[in-house]
Amino acid sequence: MTEEINVAGVFVPTFVVACIFALGLEMGLSATLKRVASLEIRSFAWHPALFDFAIFVILVDICYTLLGRFLA
Repeated sequence: MTEEINVAGVFVPTFVVACIFALGLEMGLSATLKRVASLEIRSFAWHPALFDFAIFVILVDICYTLLGRFLA
């Protein structure tokens, strides 16, 4: 897998790109879960911030894996 991605002439680590994608996905997912009344999943979590962080970590792993497959 390529360890760096060329973005407008600047080499950026693949992990940073995966984190940016995951952050966008997590913010959208979190906003969706807050707005939809029938999906009160966050109310079952012990600490909503830790729940959001866990979702972020899972999404970073998924994005990093997908970037590795597409760039290889």
